[in-house]
Amino acid sequence: MQQIADNIYVELGNLGSNNAVITTSEGNVLIDAPHKPTDAVAWRKAVDELGPTKYLIHTDHHIDHTMGGYFLPGTVVAHERTRAGMQHDFPDPAYVRDLIALIDPDGLPLMEGHHLRFPDITFSDELDLYVGDVHLRLIRLSGHTPNTIGILLPEQRIFFSGDNVCEASLPSFQEAFVDEWLASLRRIAELDFDVLVPGHGEVCGKDVVTAFDQKAYALVGQVRAALDAGVSEAEAADTIRFEDRIHVTTPAYAGYPDDIVESLQRRSISRIYQHLIETARTRSGTTS
Repeated sequence: MQQIADNIYVELGNLGSNNAVITTSEGNVLIDAPHKPTDAVAWRKAVDELGPTKYLIHTDHHIDHTMGGYFLPGTVVAHERTRAGMQHDFPDPAYVRDLIALIDPDGLPLMEGHHLRFPDITFSDELDLYVGDVHLRLIRLSGHTPNTIGILLPEQRIFFSGDNVCEASLPSFQEAFVDEWLASLRRIAELDFDVLVPGHGEVCGKDVVTAFDQKAYALVGQVRAALDAGVSEAEAADTIRFEDRIHVTTPAYAGYPDDIVESLQRRSISRIYQHLIETARTRSGTTS
């Protein structure tokens, strides 16, 4: 656990999303939940030592942000489409069990009785949450997913970006709204903060937003060049790759198996390819 302010601690060393706890005079606010059950149980113990928890905020609906919420306390807060995504698009239980058996075998017994905790409070565009002496501004920033949110602490000049910005590497694009993502990155760069807690990777400064934007733009450019050259979607998905330091095995943890990592790459490239075709059709005024 790394302390980044008098009342804010982050956990960066787990497989899955970064997790944070903000202590306030009315209780803790948690941001995202650990992916692995054993990490979630350990995180629960750590945050309980800081006091009772009032809220748990999810920055999107993906499994590495939400699955561990079962093990954590607090009223769950998220974008309205995060609730819908958890209800309708979450991986089936058999897939989840098989995945946990690979990435966290010691956590498999903890999955007995596991169920998703759907958000109790949702919002559409922005939500100001006042918890004791802390003001959190929750902002929908469509991009990595249509429901990705950022969390700004204006007085402390700290921003939690979710997976819209990752210091580690580019995340998956499989549900990306590409143009909206690039627009959200420009909007993030205009927000007033000094410290960035990314969805994955190390705590950093606002300069990482620009660096991440350049990586994302370059990847989209690669796919666009392939499309312009007449390369098929399948061939582009076969050949174009981007660095992934989010899902792979590291010295600290077992990552996703190779076939899932490969699937994330292929689906990401296909999503960008399809987006470029859809954009071109819209601009030309055609629908087929």
